[in-house]
Amino acid sequence: METVIPNVLVHLDVLLMMMTRVAGILVMAPIFNTPGFNNIAKIGLAFFVALTLFLAMPESRYPEVPTDLFHFTVTVVQEVVIGLSIGFIFQLMFAAIMTAGQFIDYQLGFGIINVADPMWGTQVPMTGLFLQMVALFLFVLYDGHLLIIQVLADSFRLIPVGLGPFTGDIASSLAAYIVHLFVSIFLIAVQLALPIIGVILTTDIALGIMARTVPQLNLFVIGLPLKIGIGIFFLWVLIPFYIESLGHLFYISLSHVEGFLSILVR
Repeated sequence: METVIPNVLVHLDVLLMMMTRVAGILVMAPIFNTPGFNNIAKIGLAFFVALTLFLAMPESRYPEVPTDLFHFTVTVVQEVVIGLSIGFIFQLMFAAIMTAGQFIDYQLGFGIINVADPMWGTQVPMTGLFLQMVALFLFVLYDGHLLIIQVLADSFRLIPVGLGPFTGDIASSLAAYIVHLFVSIFLIAVQLALPIIGVILTTDIALGIMARTVPQLNLFVIGLPLKIGIGIFFLWVLIPFYIESLGHLFYISLSHVEGFLSILVR
């Protein structure tokens, strides 16, 4: 303990740089980015996580932090961007889940019906909110919050603080990777919604055949309730599939983070 405090004071600039990256992740990462997570608590958590990672790092690996104001500011901005990007990739998985819920709601006839998200106070798709609650539960159950800390530690090992400004080649690679990432997120949303969309499409075809064979049947009266009932029933039947898929999403997000970090490694 006697050597820890002087060591921290001597390398306080390194600790503060590490804290900016940690804070960037906490601003965007699931659970930590909710309004219910107090900002003071985020700052305190960012400090203690950065301090823990700082103390776990061998002194020989402490980077040289720029002393002039311009390069110091560039380094701070770069650390914040790295942290925000990592947290944003994790958050994109939940955006895919919400998009899948919106696709499902549109097919069920709930396209104009939204419910209040208790965490954000915004209007969101009903099925999307349900899937998001399941995903958040699984995220904690699978130690997703600890996974974020592990990713943080790996990021400092792969990309030390103050590595230097990004070059043009890295920027172009990042732009291409961002496009790939958003395409991947959209495909995940479609894959999550596809089972219910297929069921509702089959129901629509069956209702169309019934309308031609039994013209007296008022499909406007029974069609919508029938689609809603069938959709909710199959959503309940497919819960095990969604639990497994949502759990797998966290490892997909981890692979995307690893891909992002590999681009920054020189």
